[in-house]
Amino acid sequence: MTIAFIGIGNMGRPMLANLLKREFSAVAYDIAPAALEAAAALGAARAASPAEAAAAGDLVITMLPSSTNVEAAYLGPGGIIVGAAAGKLCIDMSTIDPSTSRRVAAQLNERAIRYIDAPVSGGIGGAAAGTLAIMVGGDAADLAEARPALAAIGSNIIHVGGIGAGEVAKLRNNLISGSALVAVAEAFRIGEAFGVDPQILTDVIAKSSGATWVMEHAHPVPGIVDTAASSRQYAPGFMPDLMAKDLGLAVSAAREKRVPVVVASAVQQVYRMASSHGLGREDFSSVYKFLTPSGDDAPV
Repeated sequence: MTIAFIGIGNMGRPMLANLLKREFSAVAYDIAPAALEAAAALGAARAASPAEAAAAGDLVITMLPSSTNVEAAYLGPGGIIVGAAAGKLCIDMSTIDPSTSRRVAAQLNERAIRYIDAPVSGGIGGAAAGTLAIMVGGDAADLAEARPALAAIGSNIIHVGGIGAGEVAKLRNNLISGSALVAVAEAFRIGEAFGVDPQILTDVIAKSSGATWVMEHAHPVPGIVDTAASSRQYAPGFMPDLMAKDLGLAVSAAREKRVPVVVASAVQQVYRMASSHGLGREDFSSVYKFLTPSGDDAPV
């Protein structure tokens, strides 16, 4: 099977590499020439547009940064909708607004082009290892067709519901993990301010009701968890810029359904402020650095 792979960024590149290792062939497109060069170095053929890639592939996979990018790749001039034949299956693995997924799917459906949303969790490390969690929204029969390709990318493939449901699940997951990370970072900064050893505090919380996946795997204090990004100079991972984007999408989705949210909005601002202080491209656990205490001579 030939995969049309569109979006060869930090996540898309290792995902494409894993498909090629599983003996899929690929034709790739990215708006950035350097990203397209990287895809070619992996062994993918190059396309001049999303439409050209979609025409050449048996299956289309997109991995793009934003809702705007997805709409442009699918529906814009030279987009997938132009090149994909009737009946072709498209899998969008970007993290975007669920309403955008539904809108793109509806327009593709008018041309008898099939679409599922399949955002992922696991970060760059999971993408490289092929162990991503994949949350799928769409028809079960379409998922069955997509499964062999998805299995080359992730180890947990979960059918959540109809179109957009995968995006809903992904954004709720990031709301929880992003909020938990900020809570953990705040807790350890306060503990340190009172002279409590971070390792001892970790041991206490790990055996108490505050234990979380974030503390176990993405501990924000350097040197506590060897495999955490904080112990590797906060190399990403998943970046504050992306977490702020995803939390913004979560808040917008809540507003659309008139669900009141308090924590998500506040946590989004923490990541936005961390980004504005130069941490946006580090790992999201770098908010711990942003939460450095004020000096003793500060008014508050």
